[in-house]
Amino acid sequence: MTTFQAEPFTSAWVDELVALSSDRESIAGLSGIVGLGVGAKLAAADAEAVVAIVDGRAVGASTELPEITIPFAKNQVSEWLAGEVVLSEAYMKGDLKPVGASGPLFAALELFDWVVSQAD
Repeated sequence: MTTFQAEPFTSAWVDELVALSSDRESIAGLSGIVGLGVGAKLAAADAEAVVAIVDGRAVGASTELPEITIPFAKNQVSEWLAGEVVLSEAYMKGDLKPVGASGPLFAALELFDWVVSQAD
């Protein structure tokens, strides 16, 4: 399981996400601008981190308004990063309530679940 050194959703965390996914095989079409943060009513403009995903890889922070925002409950962040929660399953159960376009959501869920499942 991947262990992040930086605090979630900081610029250093985004840099780690980019590095972890840089050698990943490309997945055409899994792309979008994704906003992440903690809080049930997370607005796109209030996202703690905005990540650009291109063909299944995180390519860096973005200054664009997110196409999707994924609001986490405080405990979900640590549980996800510890491998205890699979985000795609949490979404299907209704425990994760993103707002925005579905294409970028599926790109984010696939990438974020993949990166946490990787061995260090």
